[in-house]
Amino acid sequence: MSRTNDWNDWYLFSCVAQLGSFSRAAERLQLPKSTVSTALTRLEGKLGTRLLERSTRHLRLTEAGFHLLEEISPLFARLEDVADHLQGLAEAPLSGTLRIAAPYEFASLHLSPVLCDIMQAHPGLHIEVDVISNQTDPLSSGHDLSFVMTSQPLPDSSQLGKRLYTLQQGLFAAPSLLAARGRPQHPSQLQDWPLLGAASALPWVFQHADGSHYTLQQALHLQTANAGLRLQAAIAGRGACLVSRNFAAQASASGQLQTVLPDWKLPALKTYALVPNRSLLPTKTRLLLDGLEQRFARQETP
Repeated sequence: MSRTNDWNDWYLFSCVAQLGSFSRAAERLQLPKSTVSTALTRLEGKLGTRLLERSTRHLRLTEAGFHLLEEISPLFARLEDVADHLQGLAEAPLSGTLRIAAPYEFASLHLSPVLCDIMQAHPGLHIEVDVISNQTDPLSSGHDLSFVMTSQPLPDSSQLGKRLYTLQQGLFAAPSLLAARGRPQHPSQLQDWPLLGAASALPWVFQHADGSHYTLQQALHLQTANAGLRLQAAIAGRGACLVSRNFAAQASASGQLQTVLPDWKLPALKTYALVPNRSLLPTKTRLLLDGLEQRFARQETP
């Protein structure tokens, strides 16, 4: 075997394996699909083993391919970090692609204004945002960072978890629904109500100012991680909606929604940014996190 390696072939393999598609890798790298395919075939021939099982619809890593990806992905990630860090030191306009995964509520309420500022300052930087409902591993999914909103402890992982801020949740309903059913004074009175929420928040645990607790365990009338959908259903009078107070602020101010059980608190939502566990934080990632933290610092915590 030649002692000289074409590391481009190894990098192309890493991209294809992480994205799970020749087409997506070619598009992201701005290369012809045939170039990517040829590079993979050349690398497999050089190593003398099959790295990918190909079919018309699916792409699957072989055992050898899986182990190779585990070994080389951190190396290429480190190279990208160093290059990005040096570019940041030179204060040059950023280029490349910033890939983000975020829940709908976080993306629409907090991420969008910060991204608009970044796009204005760095027109050469491409931004991809995937709206998600579950926690994703940014390394395996190909994202630079992913956000998760949860009232539960963050699971242990090899990712670097960083809590950005805390959001107080509230229960809201349309005036028409409250007029029809009456205004509840205790969470137990919600037992026969249509409730709108996310599966990840179940069960609903209420805490009163006097320290007492009440756990509401009941099937949801509308179960979705999309906070916007829950909010619109509540405005239409279809049920009582559990959502962050910030997200419901406009509808509350306009009178479309009213707070239910204001003397009872629900667990706060903690927002985490998950990034691959690297020694250097890429400039594009740090730029976004810094912008978010500045935004949160300007807001009053409920």
